[in-house]
Formats: sequence, structure tokens, C-alpha cells
Amino acid sequence: MFERFTKEARTVVVLAQEEARMLHHSWIGSEHLLLGIASRTGAPGAATLERLGVTPSACRAALTPAGAGELDEEDAAALGAIGIDLSAVRDRVEEVFGPGALDRTKSVPKGHIPFTPRAKKVLERSLREAKARKDNVIGTQHVLLGILDPEDKQTSALLVRLGTDMESVRAGLLAELEQAA
Repeated sequence: MFERFTKEARTVVVLAQEEARMLHHSWIGSEHLLLGIASRTGAPGAATLERLGVTPSACRAALTPAGAGELDEEDAAALGAIGIDLSAVRDRVEEVFGPGALDRTKSVPKGHIPFTPRAKKVLERSLREAKARKDNVIGTQHVLLGILDPEDKQTSALLVRLGTDMESVRAGLLAELEQAA
């Protein structure tokens, strides 16, 4: 199927893998494909996403759980107040599991990152979207249409966190494609 992808659509898939790595995820999901499209200024669908507030930085922020960063001195003090010595916890974890056991990058594979079933479904849907539009190739617009699966609760929730929804993205994309034709 990838032989039918345009160079731009292939780039989106590569960017999705890079974004998953940067976010310390060990999978490529539909949310990473969305982020890949949002990162490609000028690609079909990217302008619609930007107009709706789905920018690369907004996506990354929405995909990073609150409090996912390192604990600071204030956190250590708060834990200390209830009898938890954060330094001792870190030392013990490294003693048991090895140096760097708490490093987030440790859990991310260095090579190929697998697609989730949701992401695989997006790629299959992109082929169906291209066929439905009577297009001979699969472009970023088809991948974006493939992402807009109402059954994909995670991507739907991500879009809501970003202030939009699947229907608005679909309508905006279809209008963008109509205008370009």
C-alpha cells in the first residue's frame, strides 16, 4: 500500500515516528500521524488543521500529560513533608533496576516503532478515502480523512482538547480540497 503514498504522505509517516520518539512513546498512533500532518506546512490538510488550532506545538502539549516532567525541589519538599525522601527513592530504584532506570528514554525502542491497531486502521482508511475520491495516489489529505474515524476515541478526545472536533476538521478539509480543485 505504501507504494501508492505520495512523497508528502510518506514524509508524514516518518514524521509520526520521529514525533513518537520525541514524546518518548513506544508506539505510533493516529495522534502521531495527526501531528505529522500538522507539521507539514503546505501539505493538503495542514492549513485546515492550523486554522482550527491544531498546530504541532499545541498537539505536543496536548499529548504530554500534566506533570510528566521531572519533579522539582518543591515536589521533593512536599513529598518529604509526608515522609517520602525522593532522593532515597531514586537511589533505591537505580540500585534495584540499574542506573538510569527512571530515564524516560530507556523505554523507547531505538529502531522501528510499531504502529498501533488504530494507526494501521488510519492507513487502511486513507486508501479507502483515496478510492472514494477516485484518486490514484494516497496523499496527506487522505491520511487526514483516515484519521477522522468517529470510533477513534483517543484522537477525538485530542481534537476536543485542542478546541475542535472531527466534524469540523472534515468539513474544513473538504472545503480546502474543493477550493484547490
